[in-house]
Amino acid sequence: MASIKYYFSRPFFLFLLAGLTGIILPQGSDIGTVLILPALTIILTITLLQVPRGFFRDPGQFIAPAIWGNIMNYLILANVIIWSSIYLIRDENLWIGMVLIAAVPPAVSIMPLSKLFRAEPKTLFAGLAGTYLGAILIAPLIGIGFLKYIPLNYSGVILLVLELIILPLALSRIAVDKDWDKIFEPYKEIINDWCFFIVFYALAANSRYLIFRRPLDVFFIAVIAVASTFILGYAIEKICVFYRIPQEKIISLLLLGTLKNYVLAGGIALYVFNKQAAFPAIVFIFFMFLYELWLKYKMKTINTIQPGEETKK
Repeated sequence: MASIKYYFSRPFFLFLLAGLTGIILPQGSDIGTVLILPALTIILTITLLQVPRGFFRDPGQFIAPAIWGNIMNYLILANVIIWSSIYLIRDENLWIGMVLIAAVPPAVSIMPLSKLFRAEPKTLFAGLAGTYLGAILIAPLIGIGFLKYIPLNYSGVILLVLELIILPLALSRIAVDKDWDKIFEPYKEIINDWCFFIVFYALAANSRYLIFRRPLDVFFIAVIAVASTFILGYAIEKICVFYRIPQEKIISLLLLGTLKNYVLAGGIALYVFNKQAAFPAIVFIFFMFLYELWLKYKMKTINTIQPGEETKK
């Protein structure tokens, strides 16, 4: 049971359950679409409650890690996704979905993973906060730059990004400063679970027909998902080891540079655009969980190596 709990998180089981429910019983897709925006806001707010009090009061201490977070998430990861999509994605709606994935900040799952892998807290927290602040400017610019020939309600998209980034940041800081987070502490897991289920169900129910009717598109999106997680993660790790960066900092950079908030991208796509635009997110979420399983296996293997054994090898 301990091994199962280590490898398989609740969001993973919720993804499988909600995905199967959405495919088998898609009748509630309209309700899920309506609820997806408030569910995302709650998920992001609860996640950001883990950022300690007073973290933003001394901005000078996290400028460098925040810059590194934006470099990993946008300069590296976003470019891998965008340029891979240029060569492999031909459908306009799927292209919108890929651009949205490139535009969003890192995944909320890097917070619990950072604790599990003993990542450097300063680099991780500052990098995460920096990318969410950077997304206020960078996300709209990516949308305008790569979707300029597609008719869009740019003001609506910008307002939505602000609502899903600025609002959770503000609510989380108010709650932490006033100790309201302690009130929600016993209930945050069950609240998060229901919100994740709503989002996963809505994405799966609205994307089910594409899974069966467009297998080639699924394959190409899967190729990009693998390239932006497993392959890119391998490259980041090797480069960091070459420059002798400490292991705990490597983990922080690795998480920031390989995992995006695909749930947020899918929610925006479904809420603002259409079902087809939300489809890439569900594929990326699946491979995100596979990548997390691989990271957990790898880190457990590394941690079981006894001191001195590595030098013997």
